[in-house]
Amino acid sequence: MLPPEPHTTQAKEVFWLYTVILVMGGIVFVGVEGFIVYSVFRYRRRDDRLPTQVHGNTLVELIWTAIPTVIVLILFVLSTLTLNSISAQAKNPGVTIEVDGFQWQWTFHYLDGDSDPSNDVSVTGSPASPAQMALPVGEPIKLILVSKDVIHSFYVPAFLVKRDVVPLPEAKKPNELEFTVSEAGTYAGQCAEFCGDLHARMTFSVLAMSRDKFDAWIAAIRAGETPAPSVPAEGPVLKISAKDTAFSTQALEGTADQPFSIEFTNNDDMPHNVSIFKGDQKLFTGQIITGPKTITYAVDALPAGEYTFICDVHPIPAMTGTLTIN
Repeated sequence: MLPPEPHTTQAKEVFWLYTVILVMGGIVFVGVEGFIVYSVFRYRRRDDRLPTQVHGNTLVELIWTAIPTVIVLILFVLSTLTLNSISAQAKNPGVTIEVDGFQWQWTFHYLDGDSDPSNDVSVTGSPASPAQMALPVGEPIKLILVSKDVIHSFYVPAFLVKRDVVPLPEAKKPNELEFTVSEAGTYAGQCAEFCGDLHARMTFSVLAMSRDKFDAWIAAIRAGETPAPSVPAEGPVLKISAKDTAFSTQALEGTADQPFSIEFTNNDDMPHNVSIFKGDQKLFTGQIITGPKTITYAVDALPAGEYTFICDVHPIPAMTGTLTIN
C-alpha cells in the first residue's frame, strides 16, 4: 500500500502527496461502500409491493457533485505544488553527471565543468559487474540522461523517481533529473523500460556518502582509471574490432605457452572490451573503452585448448567468439 521509504528531499514530498491521495481515496472508498452496504440491507425486497418511486433530488445531486469536485480541486492544487517543487533546478548543482544508458548497462560520466574531458571521471558497468554511482549527501545532484541505442528508463525505487532515457538527435535536449539525497547509504537502481535480451541485468547502485568521502572516492577513481591507453605488444598480436555491437571476427588463434597481445579497436560510440574465459572462469579482463578508440591488451601465456572471448558489456552472440590456442 505504501511506496519505499523516501531518501531524497524530493521523494519525501512525493511520499507525502501519495499518502494524502491514499487517505482521501480510502475515505471515498469507505463512504461509497458503506452507503452501498447500507442500501442493500435497508432497502432490500420484503414483499411484492412496488416501493415509492423518487424522481431526482436536487439537494442530493448537488452534494454528490460538489464533493468530488472539491476533492479533485484539492488534489490538483497539491499535485501542481509538489510537481513544481520537485522539478525546480538548482543554479549550482553540487555534482553534474551525464548518465549514458546502453544495451545493457550504464556509464556515469562526472562533468567537472572545465573544457578538458580527458580528466573527467567515468564509471562504466557491465551486466556481470554493474556500475556504481557515488553521490554526496545534502547537495543538489543533476543528471543528464542520454541513450546510445534504444529507450531506457533511470529508476531508483528509494528516490521515488523514474525518468526515461531517450535516444535523440544532437539538436534535441535530453531529459534531465535533479534531486538531493538526504541520507547516506547504498540504493539499488535499474532500467525500468524493457530494452532487449539482458534488460534484467541492466542494474546499478547509488552510493550516497558525505562530501569528504565523495571527494576521496573521485580521487581514487581518477587515479585508478588513467592507465596508459595501450601497453607494449608482447608476442604475437591478434587484431579484432567492434562495430555496430558486433566483433569483426568470431575466431582468433594463438600459440600455446606464449604471451600474446590483442589489439582491440572499438568503432562504436558505446563501451566495449574483450575478456577471455575458460568455461565459467574468467582468465583475462580487458579494459572497457568507448570508441572510436584502439587499445592493446597484454595477455599472459595460455595452455593449448579452446577459450571464449567476449565483450563484458554486451555478452551477446555477435560479441562472442572462440580463441584457439595451439
